[in-house]
Amino acid sequence: MSDGLAVWWPLLALRITTPRLELAIPDTADLLNLAEASGDLQPTGEPQFQQAYLYEPSPQRERHLLQRHWRALAHWRPDSWNLQLAIRVDSVAVGLQNMWAVGFAAVRTVETGSWITRTRQGHGYGTEARAAVLELAFAHLGAVEAHTSYVDGNTASERVSRKLGYITNGRRAYAEGGRRVVEHRMLLDAAAWAKHRMPGITVDRVRECLELFGL
Repeated sequence: MSDGLAVWWPLLALRITTPRLELAIPDTADLLNLAEASGDLQPTGEPQFQQAYLYEPSPQRERHLLQRHWRALAHWRPDSWNLQLAIRVDSVAVGLQNMWAVGFAAVRTVETGSWITRTRQGHGYGTEARAAVLELAFAHLGAVEAHTSYVDGNTASERVSRKLGYITNGRRAYAEGGRRVVEHRMLLDAAAWAKHRMPGITVDRVRECLELFGL
């Protein structure tokens, strides 16, 4: 069904593959796997991901995940978009990799975020998934900058960013749940990306999507 709908919504046919992963718009099977996976992200007491909905009780968490997916597609505009891709390992969705932008055609800047279920962490999948969307952004969409962030204590996210060439780009503090949270911003420009570009990544069916990205 997705292949047929891709005639009108070509993002459904977009595929990014790495040596071990496939990234694609989630289908129904992916959404079921992601809803289940979202309940097991990290041990109690570790710094939380920045997506607060991941810490809601069931079934609110799963419903929120579905709503975010549907909202991203329903609200998509060439000048404001949020690409949410299932991270598939052996054809099973184990996490989400997001990339979003506002006014991309002029600004050529993207932001990214992601999560992977705890049982699949520690294998480098997060690095490959980020490298996959960076390949799309820089090599195929003509981005000049990519931004990301992590909260104090989330050293795994920081390591992924630095491994891919990001540099520190400021910080801010905000209140969440009655506590102070410090968010660290990071920046990757096109020259740094080229030096840290991961080999073996392919992007298929992107040409048909360029209009949707504002290009």
